[in-house]
Order: sequence, then C-alpha cells, then structure tokens
Amino acid sequence: MTKLAASAWPQADLASVGMPSSTVSLSELSTGDLAEAVHSVKNGHCFLDWRLFQFALSMFDHVQAASKNVAVTQRSILDLEAQTALELQMSLDSTDHFARSLLDDAVCARDRLPAVFSTMRLGLIDRARFHRIVAETQLVHDDEIMALIDQTLALAIMGLRGGVSSMSITKTGHMARKLVAEYDPDAEKLDRDRAKASRNVGFQALDSGMAQISITATAEDVRLVRQMLDAVIAGLCPDDPRTKAQARSDAAIALLQRTPFNCQCDSDGCTAQISDVQLDARAARIVVHVLCDATTLEGGDRCGYLDGYGPISGDHVRQIAERDDAVIHQHDLNDLLEPEPLGDDDLDEATVHRKGPRPDSPDECRADDPRPDPEIDENGAAASASDAGSDTQAADGVSPPRFLIAKTALPSDPYRPNLLTDLVARFLWGTCSIPGCERAAFACDLDHVAEFDNICPSNGGPTCMCNLLPKCRFHHLMKTHLTGFLDDLWIDDDRHYHSSVTTPGGITVELLAPNQCCSRNSPTCGAGTNSHSRQRRGPRRAPSSRPRNDRRPAPRPSMRGDGPSGRPTTNSAPSTRHDGRPPKKPRPGTTTRRNGRWANRRSDCQAIAAPMAPKTQSRKIMSRAHMPP
Repeated sequence: MTKLAASAWPQADLASVGMPSSTVSLSELSTGDLAEAVHSVKNGHCFLDWRLFQFALSMFDHVQAASKNVAVTQRSILDLEAQTALELQMSLDSTDHFARSLLDDAVCARDRLPAVFSTMRLGLIDRARFHRIVAETQLVHDDEIMALIDQTLALAIMGLRGGVSSMSITKTGHMARKLVAEYDPDAEKLDRDRAKASRNVGFQALDSGMAQISITATAEDVRLVRQMLDAVIAGLCPDDPRTKAQARSDAAIALLQRTPFNCQCDSDGCTAQISDVQLDARAARIVVHVLCDATTLEGGDRCGYLDGYGPISGDHVRQIAERDDAVIHQHDLNDLLEPEPLGDDDLDEATVHRKGPRPDSPDECRADDPRPDPEIDENGAAASASDAGSDTQAADGVSPPRFLIAKTALPSDPYRPNLLTDLVARFLWGTCSIPGCERAAFACDLDHVAEFDNICPSNGGPTCMCNLLPKCRFHHLMKTHLTGFLDDLWIDDDRHYHSSVTTPGGITVELLAPNQCCSRNSPTCGAGTNSHSRQRRGPRRAPSSRPRNDRRPAPRPSMRGDGPSGRPTTNSAPSTRHDGRPPKKPRPGTTTRRNGRWANRRSDCQAIAAPMAPKTQSRKIMSRAHMPP
C-alpha cells in the first residue's frame, strides 16, 4: 500500500530552470525578469504535462500486465481504462471524467500523435493545446494519413514556436482542422455530418433565479445570428444603461418572444433607431465573409476561411455556396500589380514615391555595407547578375517581366486601402493581429503600422499589405495611447508575413500570419492567395491623434538592399529596448523596423511581387457573402 506524501515542491530549487531563487524578493525584479520567470513556469507546465502523460501510460501498462485475461476484462464495465482512471483519479484528487480524459489523451500521444507529443517536452505546447489537436483529428482512421498529419503538425509547431510565434489554443485547433480537411476530407465530412446531426437547443438552470439557453447550429448561421443581434442593439441611444452583453440578451429574448425591443434610457429626447424599417436597413448590410480559392468551388480540397470561425473544408465551402442567400464576388490578385518600369524615363512621380527616396550615392543603396566587388569569371570578365545563376532568368536568356504591388490605395484617398487590399490584409491574419486576441478581422480596424501622414502622405507609412494590420478597437486604442506599446510588420525571405508586439515591459512576441501557410496543394507561400468581397474599415484617424515617432526608436536611414528584387539585406535595430535590456536578435535575412522609414516596406512588396505575379496570371479568387432574406 502506498500512502501519498506531502508536496516537496516548496523545498525544490527552481533557479536551475529559469525561475528566481526563493531567497530573491519579487519586488526587486524588473518586469522583464518576471516575464522570463513566467515563461519558465509555462515551459515547466508543458514539461510536467509531458511527464504526466508518461506516468499515465506506464500505469496503464502495469494494470494491463496485472490483468489475468485482457480480452475478457475489456468486455466488462471494469475494463483496463476504468481501472487505470480510478488510480489516476485518486492520485490527482480529480473526477473520473478528468482522469479518463487524461488517459485518452495519453494513449493518443503514444499511438497517434507521437511527434506532436514530443513538442510538449520542449515546452512548445501544453495539454490544453494537445487536447484540442486530439479532438480535431479523432476521426482520422487511416494510419498513413494520421502519421502524415502528426509529422506536419509537429514541424509546424516547432517552426512557429521556435520563432517565438504566438499560437493560441484556437489557432492550434485551426492548424489541425485545416490539415484534416485537406489530407482526409472524408473524415472531415463525416465529423461535420455527425456534428450537424447533433444540433439542438439546450436549457440550463443557473443560480439566483437565472437560466441559460444555448443553440447549436452551423457556424455560418451562428455568425449571422450574432451579427443580427449586433444590428438590433446598434440602434439603441447612447443613454441606454445596459452593456452590450445585456442588450444582446434582451434583444434575443425579444426576437424569440416576438415582443418589442425598446430602449431603456427613459429620456424624452431618446434618439434610438429601433423601428422595423431602421432595423431592416441595418440587417440588409449584414455580411458573413467566406474566402476560398476558385479551385475549391470547382471541386478541389483546398480549405476556405469563414470569418469569425476559421478554416472550413472545401465541401463545406461548396455547401455554403449553394445557399439561396449566398452572393459571389470574384477578385483577381493581378489587380494589385503593375509592371516595373524599365528605365528612368518610365519613372513617374507616383512610382518614385512607391520605391522610396532615391539615394544620393550607390553606397547609400546598401546602407552601411560597401558595394560588393563583382564576381570574376574564368575569362577575367565581370559576371552579371543574370550570369550568376539568378532563378528569375528564363531559359532563353530573357528575364521574365517584373511587377510591383502598387495599386493598393484608393486614388481619391491614399489613407484608405482599396477593396482588394482591404480584403487581403484582413484575410492574411484572420483575427486581430495582437497575439491571443480572437476578434474576427472583419470586425477590426485596419491600422497603419508605420503611421500614415495625412498632411504629407509621402513622408508617412504606405497603405499596403506590408503596413496594414487588423486590430480590434481595444488594441487599436492601446497602441495609440499606451506609452511603450510597439508593433511591427515585416516579410521574410520566404515571403511570409510576420508581426510582432512589444509591451511596455519589454516583452516581444511574434505572430506569423496564419492564412498564408503552405499546404500540399500550395507549394509556394505568397501574399494573399485568397481574397474577400466585402469589408469593414476602421475610422480615419486625425493627424494629431498620435504624434509621429513620439514613443518609438528613432527612424533608421533609408535603405534599399542589394539582394534579389531590391530586398533589404542589412539587419538594423535599436541598441537597447526601453527597459534597458539588449534588443532581441533579428532573424537572418530580415530587417527590424520600429516605425522607421517606409522604404523598406516598399522594397519588401516589390520583392514578393515578381515571384507572385506569374503564379496569379490565371487565378481568380472567389468569395461568398451571406445576407438575410
């Protein structure tokens, strides 16, 4: 008989795993030191989850070895899982449900997801994220497909988390769901059909005379209902005392009971606009955005994206497309492009603005790096860029045409992105670009990372995908008014979009745009392989809403790189962060920008335009919008 002992953790020395010693007063630590300690606790939590799974599996093996007749035992109510769950339940002071769930996850870790399981040991995911992956992959029964999904997920997790990229539980589930939909569409369809068959309405009694009603329906229908409730409460006057949550509850009950929904301001001058005519006008503007590639509508397996929900399978996209209230809009990514001028005679003023200021000398094109010496071939002649093995040269010796991503703003208002730019910028990120925020991108503002100059637009940040991030209103206001809150956006050598956020305490977290990752049908990642049909734009900021460069490091000198397509190749960063600690080391091949000159963002766009253009010559992007009848 084993008697469980008291905890030995209070006497453990945790300094060796990155946490402060017990002799150090927490008040003496800086915010950065505390952040590192919290991060160490997170890593320890992941490692202990990994170890707990191992203990549970070993306990299961011991119970199985002690069983006299496994075949008979497994047919009884007291099977091996029940016996092991009992031991776990007693050891963890938990419920039977929690113990069985833990054992199920542990068995899946060993038998179905060993590669993903190994990332727990490295501190990359915890049990909550692993459980979400188990739930998304539970109906995949083909061993080869499951092994492929396991390896792909593990590589993706190690790539994202190795780059300190944020990966919430929701987005972890999105990664797994997208792989299942593309690698095993039959399993995804079976899972969705079963889930759709279980739709219902639930009722639950709560405390204090309250009760709860829950409706289970398809994702697109729930999105429509949510936006309909928001359209109803949008007509309330500013003096209504209810919060948005309270107003939504009252509006839902009124709609279900077919009773009037009234403003509760009790004011004689109430300005509420909640008549049937006014409500119908707002309801007519409700749109649920679904993004997909044209090949998906033609029967392909490429996933689509439902705004406010996440990836959906190609079959689900086609089912939505068949709805009577679906409206299709077609977009061509080539509408963002224009040919690159061949010579100085072809450069007009607008093109010079897009490329950034012209340097005064050749060396300034490379910032602080001197001009490299030309390569000399075996005959003693200088080798040209085309002779150096450029991958952009055609077989006949003629370079393919190059394009610039230039048509990104409205001609009448350079602050506003045009329709296609707006759609691509929102689609790339899917949600608010602040790590951990799940606000749908089409309910966010589009924020200029390097601030747009309303007085002299050529001196501010551009209106293009390289400088636009969706932010919910709360985080948009936080960036504008919170001293020390910094964000950044860049494109790496693989043409992937990255953003980062630095808090006032000096903590920097990166985020990879989730809707640009390669799939088996998309070997090359680019800027905006999907698009949208409708958009919501944030309010235009006045020039004085935030003084430019008032809380950010000084701008860097303008730089145009010597890499292919004019990519910047010099790394530059502030010498120290505002908390006094050394800055984070930039990734190789990227440029750290903190609201500096926008010329580098322009060169990034020029760099990805050339390889992207030939791949989109015949691609048409489709989207679906749903409107209530």
